[in-house]
Amino acid sequence: MVVIDTDVLSVYHIFQRDPRFKMTSLFMEESRKVERGVGIFNLLELCGVMATAGQIERALRLFKEYHARNDVKVLYPPVVLISEGEFWAQLNAEVTNRIERGMRFGDAAILWTLEANECELLITWNTKHFAGKTAINVQTPEEWLAEHSKD
Repeated sequence: MVVIDTDVLSVYHIFQRDPRFKMTSLFMEESRKVERGVGIFNLLELCGVMATAGQIERALRLFKEYHARNDVKVLYPPVVLISEGEFWAQLNAEVTNRIERGMRFGDAAILWTLEANECELLITWNTKHFAGKTAINVQTPEEWLAEHSKD
């Protein structure tokens, strides 16, 4: 499964003047042909970026739309629902395990979700945030397109 990182989603949905928009848009279109996912923490992070840009209603609408889409799956990490304490203990253990790899909280939560779902590939413009910190392959949209574009 190809998972789309927050920065790619942000360029696609918010920052159309970004110089990477054309490549991002092409990736979003071409990747419809393969199984795709978006981690729940990526989606929440995207909604937060939108909200800080004054697009709260659009953020809430997009959150619902992603959950209803057939061409992308919203991925959740598995959680233990025995008790509140067990939930927080699991979340803390999983996230700190990744923080110990040299990651920020947001990236650590994202990586927990992807690793727990056995994802194969993360598409991000920020490859340095993940490269060498996981067994998941990490590529930019441009790199992915170079491998998957029609000849």
